[in-house]
Amino acid sequence: LYVKAPSFLLFSAWQKNPYPGAANALHFEFSSNVNLPANTLITVAGLTGSQTLDNSSLPVTFPANDSESTASQADSQAALPAAGSWVQSNGTLVLRTVAETVAGSLLRFSVSLVNPTCCQPARNLTIGANLTCFQSMAASLKSTALEASVVALPSDVLENAPLFVRCPAWRLASIVPSSTYPCTDSNMNLTFQLNVPVLVSDSVVLTLSGLGSISLTPSGNLSVGGGVLGKGYWSLANGTLTAPLNQHSIAAYEMLQANFTLTNPSDFTLYSLRTLLVSVNICSRASAGAITGSIASNVTQVSPVFYMDAPAFSTLTISQSTTWPGANNLITVSLQASQPLFGGDFHCLVAVTLSGFAGHCSFGADGAPVALSGSGAASFLQSSANWSAVSGGLVASVASSLSSMTVFTFNLTNGAVAQPSPFFTLSASGVRFSAAAYSVSKDPSALSDTAGVYGSSMGAMFGGATRDAEILRIQAPAFRTRSVWQDVSWPGASNTIRIMLMANIDLSQGAIIMVSSLDYQDGSSGAPSGTIALGGPDASSFSSAPSAPNSTGTWDDVAKVLTLYVQSGLLAGATYSFSFGLVNPRCGQPASPVCVRARGIAVGCASNVVIPRRAMVASVGNNAPLLVQSPSINFASLVHSTPFASALNQLTLTVQSSVPLNFGLLAPMLTLSGLNGSSTPSTSALAVGAVNGTWSRETGTLVFPISSQTQQGVNYTYIFTLRNSACNQAPPTVSVQLSNLCFQLRAVAPVPFVACNLNGTSPLEVVGAPCGQAGSSVLFTQKVIGQSTPYPGCVNKITLNFTVNVPLPAATSAVVVDFADSVAMDVSLLNDNAVLGDLNSRTFFGSTSVIGLNIADGGFNCTCPGSQNALVFTPAAGDGGSGAAGTYSLVNGVVTSWTITSGGSGYLVPPVVSLSGTVCTRAASLTPLMSYGSASTGYGQWNANTRTLSLRPAVDLVPCTSYTVSITVTNPVALPGGAASVSVLQEAQAVTIAATGVPIPATEMAYSAQWLRSDLVGVSAAQGDHRPMRVQAPRFLVKTIAQSSPFPGDSNTLTVSFATNVAVSAGSRIAVSNLVGAMGTVATRANLPLSFNDAWQFGSELSASPSSGTWYDCEKALVMVVQYGLDCNPYTYSVSFAVKNPVTPQPCAPVRINVTGITGSAGYGAGLQAQLTDAASTRSAWLPTPSAG
Repeated sequence: LYVKAPSFLLFSAWQKNPYPGAANALHFEFSSNVNLPANTLITVAGLTGSQTLDNSSLPVTFPANDSESTASQADSQAALPAAGSWVQSNGTLVLRTVAETVAGSLLRFSVSLVNPTCCQPARNLTIGANLTCFQSMAASLKSTALEASVVALPSDVLENAPLFVRCPAWRLASIVPSSTYPCTDSNMNLTFQLNVPVLVSDSVVLTLSGLGSISLTPSGNLSVGGGVLGKGYWSLANGTLTAPLNQHSIAAYEMLQANFTLTNPSDFTLYSLRTLLVSVNICSRASAGAITGSIASNVTQVSPVFYMDAPAFSTLTISQSTTWPGANNLITVSLQASQPLFGGDFHCLVAVTLSGFAGHCSFGADGAPVALSGSGAASFLQSSANWSAVSGGLVASVASSLSSMTVFTFNLTNGAVAQPSPFFTLSASGVRFSAAAYSVSKDPSALSDTAGVYGSSMGAMFGGATRDAEILRIQAPAFRTRSVWQDVSWPGASNTIRIMLMANIDLSQGAIIMVSSLDYQDGSSGAPSGTIALGGPDASSFSSAPSAPNSTGTWDDVAKVLTLYVQSGLLAGATYSFSFGLVNPRCGQPASPVCVRARGIAVGCASNVVIPRRAMVASVGNNAPLLVQSPSINFASLVHSTPFASALNQLTLTVQSSVPLNFGLLAPMLTLSGLNGSSTPSTSALAVGAVNGTWSRETGTLVFPISSQTQQGVNYTYIFTLRNSACNQAPPTVSVQLSNLCFQLRAVAPVPFVACNLNGTSPLEVVGAPCGQAGSSVLFTQKVIGQSTPYPGCVNKITLNFTVNVPLPAATSAVVVDFADSVAMDVSLLNDNAVLGDLNSRTFFGSTSVIGLNIADGGFNCTCPGSQNALVFTPAAGDGGSGAAGTYSLVNGVVTSWTITSGGSGYLVPPVVSLSGTVCTRAASLTPLMSYGSASTGYGQWNANTRTLSLRPAVDLVPCTSYTVSITVTNPVALPGGAASVSVLQEAQAVTIAATGVPIPATEMAYSAQWLRSDLVGVSAAQGDHRPMRVQAPRFLVKTIAQSSPFPGDSNTLTVSFATNVAVSAGSRIAVSNLVGAMGTVATRANLPLSFNDAWQFGSELSASPSSGTWYDCEKALVMVVQYGLDCNPYTYSVSFAVKNPVTPQPCAPVRINVTGITGSAGYGAGLQAQLTDAASTRSAWLPTPSAG
C-alpha cells in the first residue's frame, strides 16, 4: 500500500518576444503523475512585471504540435479551458480543468501578456494544483526560438525565459563630416543603431552633444535629413543638437541615417579632438540594476568633426611682359588655392594682397582701383584690385572659386632705372591660411619676341634673355640694336656708312644721339665738318639741330663724330635705319670701333634719362665699318689633267684676290714660277685662255696679263697646256704673284688629281714612265682569272681580265701572267705563241720574231734567232711547186726586213721553212694577218718551261680600261706523279700578274667563277673548280645498268648507261664485268651486237665493225672499244646487248664498269694513259662498287 505523493512530473515555460512593451506569447507545458480530475485548479505563479491588467477570462490558446513540444493539441484542448483568470499584481494565472487529465500525458497551452516598458530579468515561475497533498513545481527553461520579428542577441541565450525583457542599448553610433575646408558647410552624416524597437508613440528624443561652440552656424532650428529624426534644434553655446525620433517607428537593429549641416570655423587651428555623445530618453537599467531614464553612447568620428585642412596656395607665379625701362608692362599672375575659398557653401569673405611693388610708376592714391583682365579676372570682385599705398600692395576680394588655375593680368609702367626683381609675397584675409604670407615664384624664362601691346606702342619684345620675365626686373636704358656696316672696303672709295638702331626705351623729341670713333688711321678726311646729308628709310626722323631740316646730321671731321637730334619720338622696340657718306681711308686698316650713346630722354615718370656709350655691333668681313682691304691673293691652286710621261698636260690655275683686278689703275701681270720639268720649249706665245703668255722652260716661269676686270673674292681660272717630262718626277713647288700695289708672293696649292685609282698626283708630277722605276702607286687595279672546266682531258678556256692605272706603251712593255712551274697545262700554240681569244685578243702580240710575209705563196710563221739569217722555203711532200730563198734581219727580236733572193711557185700544201737550220712548220691559215715587217696580233708568247704568258701591246694600253683575253688549254688526264687526291687530279696553284717596261711587281690574281661552265655536273666554285688548272680526277658521273627480264633462262636485254667527266679518247676500252650467270655466246670470246642510242660509238676488239662489243664468256664481261672519242660534255651514253639469264634463280649480279687506255693530248703529258675505275674502288679496276640497278 505504498502510495507516491501526487505531483507534477514536468513543467516548462518559454516566451517569444523579449522587447520592452511588446505583446509576448508565453508557452507552458506540464504533466502529472496522477490523473487530475475535472474542475481541478491549476495555478501558474511568478509572472510579475507585465503591463497586462487583471482579466478573469484571459484567452488561452493551444498551439499545434511543433518542434518546441510533443504535447498533443487535442488532449490539451480536451482537458484545459479556453480562458483563465489573470491577476496582474501578483502575476498569477489560474486554469480550471474541464476534463480529467491522464497521468503522465503532456499538455501545452499559451497566453499573451504585454511586456514591461523597462527591461527586467527572467521571472521564477511555479505550477501547482488544488488537490490534497499535491506538490508544486518550479518551471524549467526550454530552449526554443524567439518569434521571427525578434533579432536575437547571440550572447544572450536566456531571452526566451518568461517575461525576460531586453535592456535598450546603442549598438552603433558614428558620424562623418563631409568637408574639411574652413568656412565651408559640412554635412554631418550620423549613423546609429539600437537593439530594441522604438515606436513613434514612445516620444523618444535623440540628443547629440559635445560639438563645441566653434561652428559658424548660429543657434536655432536645424533641418535634419534621413527620414528618421524630425526638425532639430542646434545650440551653439552648448554644442548640442536635439531632434525627435518621430518620423516613423523603427525596428530593433535597424540601421538609421540622419544628416544635418554645420559650417566649419574660419580658423583651422581651433580644432581639437572632442568626445561626442548621442543619447535617447528610453528606460533602461544601470549596471547596478537601478532604472534610468535614458541611454547614451560615444559617437565614433570616422573623420574628426570640425577638423580642417589649412588653406594654401599650391601654385603661385608671377611674370611680366617687358624689362624695358619706362615701358607699359603687363603683369601676369597665376595662382591656385588648395580650397575654393568662395561659393554657395563658403561663408567667409576672402581678400588676397600682392605685395612687393618697387621701382615702378605709382598706381595712384591709396585705394585707387587697378583693373584686372585675363581669364581669371572675374574671380575677383568687379574684376578689380585696389592699391594700398600703406602696404605697397594690390588687394583683391575673391569672387569665385580659386581651386582651379586662376590667371589674371594688370598693367603698370616700369621705372627708367635698372633694378633686379623685388621680392613679392601674397597674403590672404577672411580665413586663416597655412602661412601668413607666401613667396611668389617668378618666371625665370626669357621673353619671346611676340608682338603685342607690351614694352612700347610698337609692342615687339626684342632679344629676350633668361630671367627677363621676373616681375619688375628692369633693364638699363640701351640700344638693343646698334648695328653699323659699310658698302665698300676698297681704299679711297666713296663709301656709305649704314646704321640701324633700336632702343629699349622711347626716345622723346629733342633727345640727342651721338655716333663716335669713326677712326681714320692714316689721318685722311672722311668729309668736311658741318652738316652732312642722311639717307635711308628713317633719315627724316633726325636733324643736325633742333630746328634744322630733317634728314641731316652734324659731322665733326676732327673728332670723327656724327651728332643727331631726334625730330619725332623714337618708339622702343622699333628699328630705325639711316646712312651717311664718307670717303674711305687711303690705306688698308682694320674696322673702326664705332660707338653710340644718347641723352636728354623723357619717358614715363622719368626725365633726363641717358643711354650710356657702348660699342656698336659691326658687320663682319668687308662690311665692317671703315675696314679697308689691303690687296692680297686670297687663294691660288693648280691642278693638272694627267700624270703620265710625255703626255700633253692641261693645267688649270685658280686665283682669288681680295680686291678687284684690272679696274682703275690696277692692271696687273700674273707670274707663275716653279713650273719645272716640262718638256715644252720656251715661247712668247703660250696660250692662256684668250691671251698669250711668255713661257720659259729653263726657269719654269709663265707670265701673262689679266685681260678683263675681276671681282674680289671670286675664283677665276686660267688654263694652259704643257707637255710632261718623259721620265718620272716629283711635283715641283709653284708660286704666284700679281704685279702692282701691295701684292705679295703666294704659294700655289696643288690640287691632287686622281686617275684610275692612282693616288692623287700634283701638277707636273709624272708617274709610270718607262725610263724610271715606277712608284708603288702603279698597279693593276683589276686582275681576275678563271677557267671554263676542271674536267680532265677537256679543252679548257682560261680567261683573264685586268686593268692598269698607268699607260703601258706599245712595243716596249708587256703584261706577264705567271702560272706555277709545277702545273701541268697543254696550251694551244702556234709555234711558241698562244692563240688569244675574247674581246681584246687583237690588242696584243706574242713572240717578237713571229712574222707573216704577205708574198705570192701565202707566208709563214716561225721562231728565228739571230740578227742575220738565211731564209729558205722548202716544198712539203706532195707540193708541186719549187722552193724559194732569201734573208731576214732582226732588231730587238723583231723581224724588220727580208729579201727574197730566189722565187718559187706552187705551195699548194704547207711547205717547210728553214731559218738558220731551224725547221718550222708553215701555217697557211695565217697568210694575210700582217703586212711586211709587222708582228701578227692575236697572240701571246707562251714559255712552256716557266709557264708564263707574255702579252705585248700592239697599241698603248689605256689606263682605267678593262682588257679581257683568253687562251685555250687541254687539261691533263694523267700526271707522272699520280693524282693529288682521290677526287682531284691536279690542284690549282697561284697565278701572278706583272708588267715590264713600266715595271709593276708581280701580285697574285683574283679568281672568278664567272667563266666556269654552268652545265657541268659535280663542278662548283665552292670547291675551287673555277681556279685555273684545277683538274678533277677522272670519274664516272653516271653508271647504271637495267635488264628487260628477270625470268630464269629467258632472253634478257641489258642496258648500260654511263657518263664521265673525262674526254675518253678513241681506242679506249670500256669493260662491263661481273655479269654473273649471264650466257652471252657459246664461244669463250666472240662479238656481241650492241643496240640503243649510242651503240654506233663503240666497236669490238675482234672486228672493226661498229655497234658491237667483245663478249668474254669466262669472265662474264663485255668490252667495247671507243671508235671516235667521247667528248667532254656531261652526256650520258647508253648501249644495250642481249644475254640469256641463268636457269636457276640468283640475286642481282655485282656488275662493274671501267675504262682503260685513255690518252691525253699530244703536248704536256703525252704518252701517259689514264684509266677510269669506279670511284669507290681502291683495290683494282675490276673491284669497284657495283653499278646501280
